[in-house]
Amino acid sequence: MGLRLVGALYYAQRLYNVLVGVVFILVVTRNLPPSDFGAWSVISSLLSYATIATLVNYWVTRLRAYGDASATLAGLALAAVFSAASSAALLLLAPGIASAFSIPPSVIPLVLAYIPVLYANSALYSSLYATNPVRAALSEFAFETAKLAAAALLVLLGAISLQGVLLAVLASHLAQALVLLMCTRGDFARAPVLPTARKIISYSWVNAVASLSALIASADVLLISHYASNDAVAYYTVVLAFANVVGYSYSLGRGLYQRLLTAQAGSAAYVEEALRLVLLIGVPTALGALTLAPNLLYILNPVYTPAANVLRAATLAALVAAVNGVLSDAVQGLERIDRYDVKPGELASSKIFGIVLLGYLRSLLGILGVALALHAARDPLGVALGARLSWLAAEVLVLVILARWVGATGVRAPSASIARFVAAGLLMGAAVAPLNPLRIREALLAVLLGSALYFSALYLIDAWFRSLARQAVSRVALALGRRAPRP
Repeated sequence: MGLRLVGALYYAQRLYNVLVGVVFILVVTRNLPPSDFGAWSVISSLLSYATIATLVNYWVTRLRAYGDASATLAGLALAAVFSAASSAALLLLAPGIASAFSIPPSVIPLVLAYIPVLYANSALYSSLYATNPVRAALSEFAFETAKLAAAALLVLLGAISLQGVLLAVLASHLAQALVLLMCTRGDFARAPVLPTARKIISYSWVNAVASLSALIASADVLLISHYASNDAVAYYTVVLAFANVVGYSYSLGRGLYQRLLTAQAGSAAYVEEALRLVLLIGVPTALGALTLAPNLLYILNPVYTPAANVLRAATLAALVAAVNGVLSDAVQGLERIDRYDVKPGELASSKIFGIVLLGYLRSLLGILGVALALHAARDPLGVALGARLSWLAAEVLVLVILARWVGATGVRAPSASIARFVAAGLLMGAAVAPLNPLRIREALLAVLLGSALYFSALYLIDAWFRSLARQAVSRVALALGRRAPRP
């Protein structure tokens, strides 16, 4: 499958996920009492801990991409073992958890039902992505659509309760499971499973080590809240509502990792194409957020308008992080140390483990910067800005290292395309800045106008984008032609 099609599907799925999430949250928050909504949030957090062993599926993807069809059943077998262990642990701790977090005991059986489904879905998804990322993306659409339908059904039946919401989301996961099972059923007759499962387990020490760096990074909010104030936390986190949109551009490069794992040649061209796809959207969304930062925050709440520079720092960090995501995928996709049997300890010399170490470098530098901001800043706004700048600096350092690693493989930055993206983006920014949108509908108008200007200008100055646009139009015309009734 082409990088462009896979990227477009994953980006569309990410936007669809946001839309469905907003609708679902509105349905839930308007009908659940705060205590039940809080319980739902706690349950979501508990499930993330209960399913932490899904990290082993990193190797399911790699082994399946190498052609080992037994990886699918091995992943499912491990999912069964881990889900049984997690379910038993949660069942044992359930009385204490229900009491400590005010979770109604009646929903515990529903919570337990999630665990095997989430484990199975993770294993099947990891396998399907390795062979057919388009179908993997479509399974995400199935999940979101089922969740939207379930929300509508809850409203129609007037059954919006904590149990109803949990059932609706569980049904959505089951709908995705059905799609994944249908797409991977061809692997179920493959054997042997046990040697592959052992290999997956033995290699997963790398992922277990990597998971700790995320815990370090997640300490930022706690540190700011404890040593500064919750006002500083508000300035620090509210900007993510817009900065995350910039980060969504990484989804356009989601096909790269799978393509590199299965490619025999042309790796450099794939990486450069993925970078173009990500920056095609990442650059204008970042420039838009930089230009309209005060306006965007004013629309959320005028009290956040002074945090415009905090948003700008977070926006730049999100753009660099999106590029880093592509380069990280490139480094891991080009690594072949695990292509054949290798001792688990030998993975420490691989670029896969190098990415793990980079994750620690980023987390430690970011948290150190947060600590410096807490020491140097005298007000909540200064703390928030300093903390966001620290993450930007950490991302830039990681970018430099990743660029050196990827550059050593023959990949070159698509500098000419990037320059054209920036030129078209600056034209867009100059056009929308005078609009000074202060309401949601005005902001939407600015987005539409800016998008039209950006893509029109880019069509005139960039041959690569013209080729992309023509290919998209051809695909749409072909799809419509197939659906048109014959005379």
